[in-house]
Amino acid sequence: MRDETKNKRTNKAKTAKIGMDGKQKNLLFKTAIGVAAVAVLIVIIVVSVKYWQKSAAEEAQISAGIHYLEELEKQDMTEISGNIKSIRDANLMNLAEMDESAVWAVLDELNILILGDSRAVGFYHYEYVPQARVLAHGGGKITDIDEELDQIKAINPEHIFLCFGLNDVGIGYWPTGEEYAALCDEKIQLLQRELPNATVYLNSILPAVGAGLERDPDYPRIGEYNEALKAMCEEKGYHFIDNTPLTEEHVDLYAADGLHMDERFYKYWAANMLTEVD
Repeated sequence: MRDETKNKRTNKAKTAKIGMDGKQKNLLFKTAIGVAAVAVLIVIIVVSVKYWQKSAAEEAQISAGIHYLEELEKQDMTEISGNIKSIRDANLMNLAEMDESAVWAVLDELNILILGDSRAVGFYHYEYVPQARVLAHGGGKITDIDEELDQIKAINPEHIFLCFGLNDVGIGYWPTGEEYAALCDEKIQLLQRELPNATVYLNSILPAVGAGLERDPDYPRIGEYNEALKAMCEEKGYHFIDNTPLTEEHVDLYAADGLHMDERFYKYWAANMLTEVD
């Protein structure tokens, strides 16, 4: 009887212990689920915040892009093109300063022909441009184009740079800038007619400086001629290369006669000519 009672007590204790273990396991299970749920919630919150931040950043970028395009729409296309050209021009002039060989390499890639007077002779005299690509000589005038036309056509260049003016002004045949500009217009039309695939570029006349101004009474008026040439090119849609700021900046690179150019000037002149090449 005692043994039976003892067994009953033992069984109750075991049952109670099993019940307690079950509750603990159930509690632990629920706790684990709760922790997991919290962890999942945290992950969702973190991902949501990051997604929101990314979306906000993308939205800001899109908004900035739209604003930029709207501002571009308000600008005149001529102004935009002018800004781009100014940047490119500055880069070319910096290239002349930092790496002269790069300027000549760019020029060498183009199918060019330089026509001009003794100043243009320097391009081949200093071995920057092959002589076959330079038709120039001392005393050269823009009217020489008529005599050299067959030779020009045989070379068949894609880019023709006209580098005349000093002798044309000095000879006195065209006493005003407007008259000389009309002559240049005539010669450009001739080249365009005979070489329809070529682009013609008219260089402004390199001014005389110092002692050079005393060599001819009309040399101090070269600025007037350049203004007329520029106006004519703008009216006709020709490529005009304004060298006046370049010569003012590098006036120290003139020869002693005040008319011709030092060897070091030609890299800047070439870079300035390239600014007009599309």
